[in-house]
Amino acid sequence: MKCTVGKEALLTHLQKVCNIVSRRPTLLILSNICLKADDNVLNLKTTDLDITISTELKADVKVSGATTLPARSLLALVSKLNGDKVEIECCANHHATIKCGSAEFLLKGLDPVDFPDDPLFESKRKIRLTQPELGRMIDHVSYAVSQDSSRKTLQGILFSVKGNILTTVATDGKRLAFVEKEVEESSGDGDIILPSRAALELRRLLGEEGTVELEISERYIRVRFSDTLLYSKLVEGSYPNFRQIVPGSFQKMLDIPREAVMQTLDLLAVPLTADISNLKLTFKRGELEFFSRNDTVGEGKDRLEVPYDYDDPLEITFNYQFLQAPFRYVREDQFRLQMNGASSPVMIADGKGFHYILIPLRVK
Repeated sequence: MKCTVGKEALLTHLQKVCNIVSRRPTLLILSNICLKADDNVLNLKTTDLDITISTELKADVKVSGATTLPARSLLALVSKLNGDKVEIECCANHHATIKCGSAEFLLKGLDPVDFPDDPLFESKRKIRLTQPELGRMIDHVSYAVSQDSSRKTLQGILFSVKGNILTTVATDGKRLAFVEKEVEESSGDGDIILPSRAALELRRLLGEEGTVELEISERYIRVRFSDTLLYSKLVEGSYPNFRQIVPGSFQKMLDIPREAVMQTLDLLAVPLTADISNLKLTFKRGELEFFSRNDTVGEGKDRLEVPYDYDDPLEITFNYQFLQAPFRYVREDQFRLQMNGASSPVMIADGKGFHYILIPLRVK
């Protein structure tokens, strides 16, 4: 194999695929990146057996062929090279000579025959939408994924399709975030659970323009966009019926400004810790009062003018980190807050498909 590629283009594509490479792989070959050069295209691929990512870039291919090289070493090397072009030449023992400017390096490779093939894939359903839309749908729910390893289904993000509506959902049992969006194309209804790690890796690769196509098989998802392809195993099992958690109606509702609430929550979090995280909200006509206390640190309060147009005051206590989450990750100017009582779930919505259900804390 012998080819020449642009240094910056090579670096960009290496950064796409190297993030999933394990520092302590179960197989030595999984530390490597597979390079295949043919027909003036260089293909780069990595896998950890759960996720596989491949990408391709234009190259001046003198001799077609393939090798596998240490992924992190190759990425580190290319990031430090000075020059516009990188020449990669592989010999019979799969080692590669890499030249750029006046620099020349030898990286020891392994036989590409031992590199895992892509998963066997039979597409059953397909979804297509824009990359920015999918990115937002992941951003707006991923923080609510459960960290409890005993609840495997809740460690992933639900992708549910009904008609042409895609819903992404995440919950840890104490809060629930979901987003509903109309997609450009959908070839069938159904649910899948994408592992959180795969969802975040997909989010990292999505751009600010262009479309993305999600293909679903029995055990895998295949995602195509621009010059990149991602495979991931799916989480086995059924996701809980999240709609049962959503209250059918609300007695009180008001619009609240995101920036002002976010700043106040940050301020009132100062006395709080991970162990002492209670934040009390008191709604009175025309205002919202925030109060936090930590007996070993101190206490604080602040208030905002809000359009609470009800005569009866309402006190609700939340975990401040859970309350803060939607204001941090969903960047809309206004949210609608909907409530029933001090112990009933509340809903925060942005009017554009995002919903966040939070269960208040029970305070003695």
